[in-house]
Amino acid sequence: MAATTNEKATAIVEDESLVEEQLWDELEKEEMPAEIREARLQLLQKQARQFGMLKDKAHGSYTELQDEKAFLDLTTSTEKSVVHFFHADFRRCAIVDTHLEKLARQYFETKFAKINVETAKFLVGKLKVQMLPAIFCFKNGIVCDRVVGFEELGNTDGFGTEVLEKRLGKAGVIDYVPEDDDPSRKTIFGARVVQKTNSDSSDDDDGY
Repeated sequence: MAATTNEKATAIVEDESLVEEQLWDELEKEEMPAEIREARLQLLQKQARQFGMLKDKAHGSYTELQDEKAFLDLTTSTEKSVVHFFHADFRRCAIVDTHLEKLARQYFETKFAKINVETAKFLVGKLKVQMLPAIFCFKNGIVCDRVVGFEELGNTDGFGTEVLEKRLGKAGVIDYVPEDDDPSRKTIFGARVVQKTNSDSSDDDDGY
């Protein structure tokens, strides 16, 4: 299943006719019974309504959670979410921010956010956060995976966004499909853009 970008989701939410128009453009090369086309159109219209609800929850953007209540509200009300525990003074946390900002725009269905460890003392203890950056993956409010430090990301500050993208895909919190294996990447819910960074410093992870 191809990921939906923030730009595509926004266009669909803001233009109710877009779903139907693009569906017919996509299917015009295929011979398909009218009842099947109608069923698919209804499905896409339902998805468009769901996109609207996700947009109201700031999906498509990388946001900072102001307190632990906001964290609990987000993780328990969202099917898939990725939360970065950060410290404002840690350079590697800023590096993670740049990658998650890109992925938030690329994977609209997943909510991406961050929370400052200084304002989340209870969570830091509860989740046993001992090293930063710490990226926690949630499915329906349950921790399903975590990425701590840069060891799994090549152990270098210069890792590309696609490295973290693949890792989150392995965790199951984004619908990651390698570009070469994605036949639908140019259809109504298709296009993906993989971006890279050029930094290549390699300092150690920050203990917390």
